[in-house]
Amino acid sequence: MNVTILKQTVRANYKLWIIFTVVLSVLNAVLIAVFEPSTLTNMADMVKDTPLASLLGDTSFLGMLAQTFYSIHGVILPLIFIIMTANSLVASQVDKGSMAYLLSTPIKRTTVVRTQALYLITAISTMFVIVTLAGIVAIHVSQGELGTYIADYIALNVGLFLLMFATSGISFMFSCIFNLSKHSLALGAGIPVVFFLFHLMAQVSDSLEGLKYLSVNTLFDTAAILSGESFWLQFTILGIVGIVIYIIGIRFFGKKDLPL
Repeated sequence: MNVTILKQTVRANYKLWIIFTVVLSVLNAVLIAVFEPSTLTNMADMVKDTPLASLLGDTSFLGMLAQTFYSIHGVILPLIFIIMTANSLVASQVDKGSMAYLLSTPIKRTTVVRTQALYLITAISTMFVIVTLAGIVAIHVSQGELGTYIADYIALNVGLFLLMFATSGISFMFSCIFNLSKHSLALGAGIPVVFFLFHLMAQVSDSLEGLKYLSVNTLFDTAAILSGESFWLQFTILGIVGIVIYIIGIRFFGKKDLPL
């Protein structure tokens, strides 16, 4: 790791990170405040004995949160941040020529790319720590009985972080592989978006359920977390996938020919 490069990277990306972190934290807190016990009861009564009842699924507090924030909003927003940041850290700099200036110094290219990877991982992990803390405060204020939800709530956030960690590895790897932003974004953004859509489609229709096996998002199983089933194997796989893909990207960048 190079401290100077890390500081420069933080300065170049902190505004984007703050925006997404604040939006995620506020959205999470608002949804927690909205899903009050009385609201959930009324919602369940309204759709009882109607086709909407099956679509609504788990009408518990964390169940509703899992079907909204942890399935849609909490995936899409970090995904956008990851795609934009991962591309800007490596491929965009090679594309624009700024990487040539950076590598003209005595700093090794592997040190440069490891520092960029460290920034992305740290940015994502810090983002989810803040989102989790904001959510815990919101639960304490709006739900009252914090101890009833805290373990599962933290597990949901850990699982979402690991999913984003693995996803960021994909975007970062393609940013390291390609020298042009358009190629980096085509796969670094395309594959994670396809994973998200496959997972969403598999949940909407039984006929499309097979698509879930084509998406890494399936490893973040919110239903298993809330029902008390084992989920640590899936979490471990997500962590391993992220680590392996980051390593592949770093090594590829260290050996490839650069148009410098």
